[in-house]
Amino acid sequence: MALSRLAQQFAAEIAQHDWSDAPYRIDRAGHSRDGDTPAKRSQEVLTADETRRVRMNVMWVTAQVLGYNDPNFDVFEFAEACGIDTRNSRGGRNGTIDAGLRTWFGEYMRPGTWKFDPATEVITTETSDAYHASTQCTLFSSGYKGAPLLRFASGQVPAKWKPCQCMSLDRH
Repeated sequence: MALSRLAQQFAAEIAQHDWSDAPYRIDRAGHSRDGDTPAKRSQEVLTADETRRVRMNVMWVTAQVLGYNDPNFDVFEFAEACGIDTRNSRGGRNGTIDAGLRTWFGEYMRPGTWKFDPATEVITTETSDAYHASTQCTLFSSGYKGAPLLRFASGQVPAKWKPCQCMSLDRH
């Protein structure tokens, strides 16, 4: 039976990731050392910091696929649900959380690749000078004043608007 699209993307993401410095044993999902018999308990144990790093990497690999597929995905909410502290020392959002994803202006690279999908639609407003890949573009969101969004098929934008830097992604 062929894998679903989502399963293929998870597999591609996992295959791309370098797990060479991961833990010392493989086991079923939900493994707990507390439930192991002494004979099965591994003698090698990651430090708390090493465990945090592995958890963070697994979260990022999974979040890459989820963010690519879900336009409403919130990596901070997901990281917190994974047991990862998302706050910096000042109590704000830790920029490391979203910096671990392969994104550019809210666009996610296709799982298992270093490429973005081609833009099929762009957005702008009547008062804007540029068109954007999405409302996630920081230049769009910083200048957006609530005007109605105009949507155009990629490649069919009137000459009135110039491409924003968010459109300069290598999309091939």
